[in-house]
Amino acid sequence: MPQATSSPDEPVDLVAEAFAAVAEAAEHGELLDADRFAGLLLQAGRLDGPALLFDAWFGQVIDVGTLSAQIGRVWSMSEYPDAALGREVWRTLFATAGFTVDGRPAERPAGPVELWRGSVPERRADWSWSTRRAVAEGYATGTGARRPTTGRLYRILAPPSALLAHVTSRDEDEYVLDTDALTITEMPPTH
Repeated sequence: MPQATSSPDEPVDLVAEAFAAVAEAAEHGELLDADRFAGLLLQAGRLDGPALLFDAWFGQVIDVGTLSAQIGRVWSMSEYPDAALGREVWRTLFATAGFTVDGRPAERPAGPVELWRGSVPERRADWSWSTRRAVAEGYATGTGARRPTTGRLYRILAPPSALLAHVTSRDEDEYVLDTDALTITEMPPTH
């Protein structure tokens, strides 16, 4: 792949290079291996990761195995993944990837899972939930979210079919959960 030309004093735009590599692979009908694509995701960073994943999948430069290995991590690392890509796009990607735990294909839990979310009311139906109430309470109070706005605590009993991925790598025990048609209950804080 040709490298971007810049003088030694000019910063290199790693994000642009990552997108250019995916576009070039698509143009040449090349399939990127899992390690190469993981490196490009690192270059793109957490905010641009969802768009790069979208471009790579729909540009047919990654296979289902690579999509499955990366989708949960990309979701979890993005600040607002559903703002980067619409929910219908995410549904399509998660359905294609299948349920994963830390990037590996897995069976969904056999029964409903109790999940927690701390957020402002208008974002209560977003898709990032935790099995740990304390994590959600941190987000509700702003201590876990590093945000000045105080939110509320929500609970959901999630059916296995609504669980899209499970990500434990960020110590939040996060489930990506399609909340459409599910009952979300506001809970009182424990403090």
